Amino acid sequence: MRIAILSRNKNLHSIRRLLQEAKKLNIDCHVINPLDCQIIVEGKIRKVVYQGRELQHYDAILPRIGTSITDYGLTLVRQFESQGTFLVNGSKGIAESRDKMRSLQVLSEAGLRVPNTVLARGSKNLKSALRAVEGMPLVLKLLRGTQGMGVMLLQSQISVESVLDTLNTLDEDVMIQQFLKEGAGSDYRVFVVGNQIVATMMRTAPRGEFRSNIHRGGEGSLVTLPKSYRRLALRAAQVFGLGIAGVDIMEGPNGATILEVNSSPGFEGIEKATKKNVAGMIVKFVVTETRKKILAARRRKLRAKIIKKTKRRKKR
Repeated sequence: MRIAILSRNKNLHSIRRLLQEAKKLNIDCHVINPLDCQIIVEGKIRKVVYQGRELQHYDAILPRIGTSITDYGLTLVRQFESQGTFLVNGSKGIAESRDKMRSLQVLSEAGLRVPNTVLARGSKNLKSALRAVEGMPLVLKLLRGTQGMGVMLLQSQISVESVLDTLNTLDEDVMIQQFLKEGAGSDYRVFVVGNQIVATMMRTAPRGEFRSNIHRGGEGSLVTLPKSYRRLALRAAQVFGLGIAGVDIMEGPNGATILEVNSSPGFEGIEKATKKNVAGMIVKFVVTETRKKILAARRRKLRAKIIKKTKRRKKR
């Protein structure tokens, strides 16, 4: 079995851990930099060239595409999908979860609770936006932010107007979002693999900070996830069709509220906090699902052969 991980950096902790676990299972696993791939279309022929040579067949691909190359990476993922390659997370799920506003729209359409949010550019109609997010304080998020960057907690309308107008000059679209004071400074990171919750931690922000991201200095600790949160996390991953997902949930005024669904979650922090082998569970899931796909393909081919032979006999 041959598995490829799409990632720009094979030295990242998550990538190194995946390679370690694949080696334990004697799986032929390679890291492919999406930016070293070219998609070539020649008439009816479409192929992927990697480092100057046509990329050989892989049984499964695990996309770990960073936000900086989302568009390029998604185009590559779609190419593999068109070739019938099994992808752990598909292009639709990656694209919808990566777009912060679209992500909230999808979750809301599925009946899942999200923070009150307004998409805005500039400070026009700010009063109606403030009513929608239930006033001050509020959270501003850049659509292209990641790992807590581009997220601001603002305490006054004057500050909001100033920031919005400044970002408007930079052609930045911004989300104005309800501040969930009930869970301020902490949230749950729920790691979902194959419709199962494999690890959960509570992330707590450092003193004086409201962002609980591990990359922003937040600390992770082992917790038991309430049943209502478990159902919410599993449903969120299913809505996007993600085989692997990190779901961030916070307590809000009306109960558990989804902040974000990550299609390429890191797991250094959660492995450390929970002492669970998340990388091993990911690799085992990929292997199991790939074997199912291979077996199903063989059965389809066998049925096609039997049908073909039956038709020939009838003609005779």
